[in-house]
Amino acid sequence: MSSIPLAIGLGVASAVVYGTSIVVQHGAMHVGEEDARGLLRAMRNPRWLMAVGGDLIGFLLQIGALTAGPVVLVQPLVVLMLPVSLIVTFLMGGPRPRPGDYLGSAGVVGGLAVFLMLIGTPGEGHVPRPERVGFFVALVLLFGLACCMSVLGKRAMIRGAVYGAIAGMYFGTLGVLVDASSARVSDAGWHGLVATPRGLVLLIGIALLGIGGITLTQVSFQVGALSATLPANLSADPLTAVLLGAVLLREHIPIGPWHLLGYSLCLVAVVAGAIRLAEPATVVAPDTRAGAAPA
Repeated sequence: MSSIPLAIGLGVASAVVYGTSIVVQHGAMHVGEEDARGLLRAMRNPRWLMAVGGDLIGFLLQIGALTAGPVVLVQPLVVLMLPVSLIVTFLMGGPRPRPGDYLGSAGVVGGLAVFLMLIGTPGEGHVPRPERVGFFVALVLLFGLACCMSVLGKRAMIRGAVYGAIAGMYFGTLGVLVDASSARVSDAGWHGLVATPRGLVLLIGIALLGIGGITLTQVSFQVGALSATLPANLSADPLTAVLLGAVLLREHIPIGPWHLLGYSLCLVAVVAGAIRLAEPATVVAPDTRAGAAPA
């Protein structure tokens, strides 16, 4: 049963957990070890394992949010991770937030609040046919792979931005599939999700996008350019979710000229705030700043 207040509450809680985990994860990564050895080294770090456990809790909260409300309302809440990470970094002994950080937080929160007001209350979406889901999943995965291959050997800033954007795109698409899976369970029960082509394609897509998104996120942390990675990630995630929520799930989004202008202004506010908040001096944990690669 749909409940917009519950969906927003769980979505905010998920962003709080994710924002905390991302600071701890980045602090546990060895910047510059952009390979499997660096990831294996991080996996032996108790802090990294605890942060991954936090990601799992955040994901479960997000599933609850998507079960209670439409993806076009829930997924944009992910940008709240940035103000949360700012606070968590300070509480962990990092630098005190500067006036510009508060301005960046205002841009993120304000842009998100106005966006949610413009969206209103979208109608219930539908579960798309399996071949349609498979097409979009394959398209997103292949496009992401091509983009990542195209920046091999480029500067850390460029790689970090591309890896972050593709990870965000994967997670945004994953959110759409989780929303569709929830609707599938409501319509046909768990049997309809795990024992029919329509449900199985959704589950396979969630697994592939989840693995790809998690892998790219960890690789982006190894690059070390968090000032490029986070804004790209947290901009691509909700943008992809809103677009696919409208196209694939047919959730209603007002698209009049004034609404489109409002959406654009909200996106500018959120991205500008994200760029300000993601500066290394503000977001990166203090025990890793000395070894971080220049952004």
